[in-house]
Amino acid sequence: MLTPLPNAGSPTSPPGSRWLVLMTVMAVYICMIDRIAISIAIIPMAEENGWSPTIQGAVMSAFFAGYVILQAPAGYLSDRYGGKWVLGLGVLFWSLFTVLTPLSAALGITMLLACRFLMGVAEAVTWPSIYSLYSRWVHPDRRASAVGLMNSGIAGGSVIALICTPWLISVWSWQGAFYLYGALGLLWFVYWTAQASSRPTATPEWEQSGVAPDSHERADGDTTASSAAAYPRLTLQRMLRSRAVWAVIVAHVCINWSLYLVLSWFPTFINQELGADLQLAGFLALAPTVVSLIMAPVAGRLFDRFIARGADRLKVRRVMQTIAFAGIAGAMLAVTYTDSLFLSVAIITVSNALTAFSVGGFATNHLDIAPNQSGFLMGVTNTLAAISSSASVFVSGLIQDATGGWDAVFQTAALVSVVGALIYVVFSGVEREFG
Repeated sequence: MLTPLPNAGSPTSPPGSRWLVLMTVMAVYICMIDRIAISIAIIPMAEENGWSPTIQGAVMSAFFAGYVILQAPAGYLSDRYGGKWVLGLGVLFWSLFTVLTPLSAALGITMLLACRFLMGVAEAVTWPSIYSLYSRWVHPDRRASAVGLMNSGIAGGSVIALICTPWLISVWSWQGAFYLYGALGLLWFVYWTAQASSRPTATPEWEQSGVAPDSHERADGDTTASSAAAYPRLTLQRMLRSRAVWAVIVAHVCINWSLYLVLSWFPTFINQELGADLQLAGFLALAPTVVSLIMAPVAGRLFDRFIARGADRLKVRRVMQTIAFAGIAGAMLAVTYTDSLFLSVAIITVSNALTAFSVGGFATNHLDIAPNQSGFLMGVTNTLAAISSSASVFVSGLIQDATGGWDAVFQTAALVSVVGALIYVVFSGVEREFG
């Protein structure tokens, strides 16, 4: 069982909830460190093995081919049997594949591609299982804060990987970086399995008071009759008929289009278009990521405070999501009108700060619509968002080749954001629809 820290949780959340949130934040940090490290390590790996750019691209993209496979199944399993073991086993296996990366590279490109693919499969469980855990451990009026803190690990883990990996390679080796990062995940797994539980021993206060209907599953995975039976089970067919689900899907897909455009192409843009050397470009590209690390928990906390003061949940979600999309669209258009390196970086940094408001928009909307199946719903939307991320990176390259510039790339991202904002504002909802 979960051993709570002293004063753990909030007055309305089960004891141990803060410990659980902290451990999931650490899992996201490890997830992103292990994922991003290859983008630095690929340089010495390619030099040693004589890999062409095509092979390097295949190595880095193999992860994402695996990443889209297990999202929805992981969410379903977490909702059905509990998120403890789904998340725990995911961390265990992706950490093992991280440790095995040097060996697989030594055995040949086919083994390395297989290793990266399987690592992507293992990391796919992360967000669906965490959402499922939060639906059982975190009070409905605290979930945006928890998700904001957890999502800060996306930026935090990326920054750590981008800063520490070059240093580890220089003082140790690229192989050593993978060994160290994998070991961190294995240590996390040991502590997690010894202490964590899929749900609290006692029925949470909000379930007793009717704030949210009871879950259908116990910590041991057995099903019991509960008020969740009053709601239909979430199925793919029912998703297609839900306006609120479509709003979340479209928002997730559209936000990821721009986020991964910035993550993947912004350093190249400020290098090729604005004249920053590669070292400076890499350093400046960290600024938007660092501000995301700060703003994600701030936005989550802000949403929860609005709700605690009696604000309308639907209005707050729509306003915060609109702010996020407006920030992206405005920034994407603004960078096409300036040749200033530092102004461009400042614009994208502000955009990332506003994008964090999505924590109070679509990013926690899953927990309104289908609280007891939020893992499954998150798995579905995250699968589609991952496809959008890959498409954004690829299509942006095609647009550059076709136009010979960057304006159309950013204008396309702005249009995608406007479409996302309109659909979310019109169709989003916060009423529970599914059990």
